[in-house]
Amino acid sequence: MSRYYIQPLIDIYSSEKSHYYKEYKTYAEYNYLRPGLVSYIKTRHFELSLKLTRDYFHKCNVIDFGCADGVFLPSLAKYFTRVVAIDRVPDFIELSSKLVSAMELNNVELICNDNLTINDTKSRLSGEKYHILYLLETLEHVGDKDSLYDSKINFLKEVSTLIDEHGLIVISVPKMVGIPFLIQRIGLAITRSLRELISLSDLFKACFLNDTTGLEKQWKGGHLGFNHRKLESYLKNEFRLLKKRDLLFQVVYVIKKRTSPNTA
Repeated sequence: MSRYYIQPLIDIYSSEKSHYYKEYKTYAEYNYLRPGLVSYIKTRHFELSLKLTRDYFHKCNVIDFGCADGVFLPSLAKYFTRVVAIDRVPDFIELSSKLVSAMELNNVELICNDNLTINDTKSRLSGEKYHILYLLETLEHVGDKDSLYDSKINFLKEVSTLIDEHGLIVISVPKMVGIPFLIQRIGLAITRSLRELISLSDLFKACFLNDTTGLEKQWKGGHLGFNHRKLESYLKNEFRLLKKRDLLFQVVYVIKKRTSPNTA
């Protein structure tokens, strides 16, 4: 049972005329709001992210970067002074706007950053300071295929400029190696939901050797080919890794920018 996470109004998502996947109309409905165990498992990273930052409740402004259609906004609006939600998909921002209005989340501002640079986005923050940036289930989708993890780190360095010098970045990413990945593949096969086929060799290497070298060639901005273990090694080299918590299918990190001794 969730202690901190607040579920958004389901009616906002189920009443949409759009189509996301199968019988589900929206991203949030498919991933987080449908009945059953899957939604419960998938929302655990929201609960854990809030728990790891509860010392800052009601003390600072925060950013939800990659907010999708706003499923995390009711929680952030309750616990923080001001919330800016950012996504590059206009339809997501439109649906988030409906949620903000319906739930009267008056301390939430929405920004569509489609075709905006980080500096452009920063200029829209109204001069306010922000201390925490939530980057949940987003980083696995970011990067260049030829330099997958270097490009993710470069992206992190860019978005870190949106918060203050000593601010925190909370990251959640899926586990796409090891036994969790094997369980996922079996589950997708049973439910006939497999959308990306992989060889038995690549499956074995990813599940039992944590080796995604072959799968990285198939990475197209989705989950397949992502390796949280590789990401973690890059994070440790470029940021201060303050906290790490493992869930069954996800991992949550709290990181901080490295500062020079005279500014720490």
